[in-house]
Amino acid sequence: MYVRDVLIRVLMGSSRIIVLLLALLLGATATAAAQQKEDVPASPDGSSETAINPDALPVSVSRIKRALARPPAIRPESTRPVFRVQVFSRSPTIDDILGPDWRKGPTPLGAMTHQEFLNLVTPTDVQGYAAFDNKQALVVAATSFALQWAVTKAMQKLDEARTDRQKAAARKEVDEALAALKKARREAGLPDR
Repeated sequence: MYVRDVLIRVLMGSSRIIVLLLALLLGATATAAAQQKEDVPASPDGSSETAINPDALPVSVSRIKRALARPPAIRPESTRPVFRVQVFSRSPTIDDILGPDWRKGPTPLGAMTHQEFLNLVTPTDVQGYAAFDNKQALVVAATSFALQWAVTKAMQKLDEARTDRQKAAARKEVDEALAALKKARREAGLPDR
């Protein structure tokens, strides 16, 4: 984890760390070069330069020349340094991201729920049936339901009575019209039907 954090910091543009690492690297190479110069014996002619035999080196110079002759694999578009990191590890689980206690619900000291807010701002005397105990609340609820049922039935009977009155008024009007018709026929001397 620590190496990844350092690499992320370097990638995020922390220029002080880059400068520090480069200074340490250059200092170490300069020290190593100075130690190598001290260990190198002088050549027979008195000069400090030594002849290097390329065949005795543990590397293949021809392979290096071939690799350098190929075109570069990456051509940066800008002069900014490009750092690439590849991390090999397992995918993080939800426990790794949120922590082992993520299943325990909301964190304490979070925002209050709607019901907690209502309990906070509503006085206890007016919350539901707070003014009554359980027995009294049952009586109030029962009478409320009975009153609602009685009012509904009264409305239905009123509607029925209204239609009955309208029917009775219509019959009376028809009977009066028939009586007037019979009276008019008698006065005209026509027989009743």
